[in-house]
Amino acid sequence: MNERRHEPFRYPFQTPLPGFYNKKFRRHISGPMEVKDISMNGLRFSCHAQPGLSMRDELFFSFIYKNETFTAEGRLIWMKTEGSTMTCGVHVFEYPDRLKTIIAKLGESLQATPNQQVETRSP
Repeated sequence: MNERRHEPFRYPFQTPLPGFYNKKFRRHISGPMEVKDISMNGLRFSCHAQPGLSMRDELFFSFIYKNETFTAEGRLIWMKTEGSTMTCGVHVFEYPDRLKTIIAKLGESLQATPNQQVETRSP
């Protein structure tokens, strides 16, 4: 199953954002992650390959953006494993209001710089 997030933009971070995830119903399945990009409905992160994660798992996650920690909940909609690393796409159920505002501003910054390439689909 490989679902796509159809959105007007995805903001790619030049330096991935540090974070942490926990599987919702089996909290012992957890680990550090790096947020690669974000949009109004989801994000993409990478982590060490975790055999305990599977499609449609629900996760709690938190990450740091500009010295502020944000937390949310979402569902894995795609996964790709390459060696010891895994990249995951997450549909976020609801971001905190402050983070929604930040994501909207990130999207506006992409429109203000037309030379920057905007990613439009998941791998």
